[in-house]
Amino acid sequence: MKKELAELQGELAQAHKQVHISEARVSAALDKLAYMEELVNGKLLEDRTKMESSIAAPSSSTSTQSLDTMKRPRKSLDVSGPVQPYHPRLKNFWYPVAFSTDLKDETMIPIDCFEEPWVLFRGKDGNPGCIQNTCAHRACPLHLGSVNEGRIQCPYHGWEYTTDGKCEKMPSTRLLNVKIKSLPCLEQEGMIWIWPGDDPPTTTLPSLQPPSGFVIHAEIVMELPVEHGLLLDNLLDLAHAPFTHTSTFAKGWTVPSLVKFLTPASGLQGYWDPYPIDMEFQPPCMVLSTIGISKPGKLEGQSTKECATHLHQLHVCLPSSRNKTRLLYRMSLDFAPLLKHIPFMHYLWRHFAEQVLNEDLRLVIGQQERMINGANVWNWPVAYDKLGVRYRLWRDAIERGSKPLPFSKPM
Repeated sequence: MKKELAELQGELAQAHKQVHISEARVSAALDKLAYMEELVNGKLLEDRTKMESSIAAPSSSTSTQSLDTMKRPRKSLDVSGPVQPYHPRLKNFWYPVAFSTDLKDETMIPIDCFEEPWVLFRGKDGNPGCIQNTCAHRACPLHLGSVNEGRIQCPYHGWEYTTDGKCEKMPSTRLLNVKIKSLPCLEQEGMIWIWPGDDPPTTTLPSLQPPSGFVIHAEIVMELPVEHGLLLDNLLDLAHAPFTHTSTFAKGWTVPSLVKFLTPASGLQGYWDPYPIDMEFQPPCMVLSTIGISKPGKLEGQSTKECATHLHQLHVCLPSSRNKTRLLYRMSLDFAPLLKHIPFMHYLWRHFAEQVLNEDLRLVIGQQERMINGANVWNWPVAYDKLGVRYRLWRDAIERGSKPLPFSKPM
C-alpha cells in the first residue's frame, strides 16, 4: 500500500505539472491572440484614414521629404485649434463631482461643470442637491452664504433655496414664486453625481468601487488649468512614464524596446505590456487602473495577476470649462491596511499625488498652448496610443450622434 501510495503521489505531482504547463500555454496563446487583435485593429484604423501621398503627386515644395514620410498613412484624428464649446450630447451622462466625505450637513461645495457654476449641499433629509450657484435676486454667488435647516442662504439678502432650487424664504419682503435651475443629483458608493444634460437621466449609475479586497486610503480633489480631454489623453497613456515620471513612481524603470496596450476589438479596457497594469476608460470621463506592485525597475514581463500586492486608482476628469478640469482622485490598496490609520497619512498621499501630477502638467499645459495655436496633439498616433485614440473616437461619435457607439460593451 505504501508503494501504491507513493506511485499515486508521483502521478498526482506529474498531473499538477502538466496542468501548470497547460495554463502557461493557454496564457501565452491568449496574449498572442490579443496582440494579433491589436495588429488587426491598427490595420482597420489605417484603412479608414486618408493617404496624404496618394491624394496628389508631390509638389516641388515637398520633394525634399523622405520617401518613408511620403508613403506613411496618416490616422484620421485631428485635435487642434482653440477648444470648441462642449457639445450638448456630451452632457447626457452621470458625472461624479465630489466625494461624499467632503459634503458635510452644513457645508457647500462650489463647482463648475461645462462652464456653468453650480453648488452642492445637503437638504433637510440629508440627501445631496445641486443648484445654480447664482442667486435669482442679484446674481450673488450662493456658496458664499450658509446652509440653514437644509436650505442654502444667500449672503446678500438672505434668500433661501432648497435642493430643487425653489426659494422658500425672502426676508424683509413678500415671498414671490422664484425658482433657480437645479440638476438631478444622486449619491452612490461614496460619491456625489449630477446629470447636466437635457435628456432624461438614466436610472442606473456606473460603479466606480475598487475591486474586492481593496481599502480606500486617499480621496483627493484638484482644480487643474487644462481641458479635460487633454488630461484624459495623458492618463490613458503609460508609455510616457519612464521619460516623464523619473522622480516619482517610474524612477528606475527601464525603457522597453516595445510597449503595447492589449485590448479586445470592441473594448475601452485592457492591459499594458510589459508593465503589470490593467487600465480602463469608463465613459464619460473616468479612468480606472490596477497596478501590480513589484520591485522598482523589475516590472518587465509581469502581469497584475502575477503580483502579490496592488494599487488601484480612480481618476475622474470633470469638464469644468474649456481650459479647466476638476480632478477627483481615489487611491486604494489591497495590502497594508494599517496605513489608513496613521495620523496625517492623507497629507503624504496628497503630496505624492501632486508630485506625479506636476510632472505631467508642465507637459500637458505646453500641449494645450500649442493646440490652441493650431498644432494637432494627435498628429501621429502609434501602437501604444490605442486607448487614447479610442477615447477620442468615442467622444467624436458622441458629438456626431452616432449609433451604436464604438467600443460599446454588449448589453
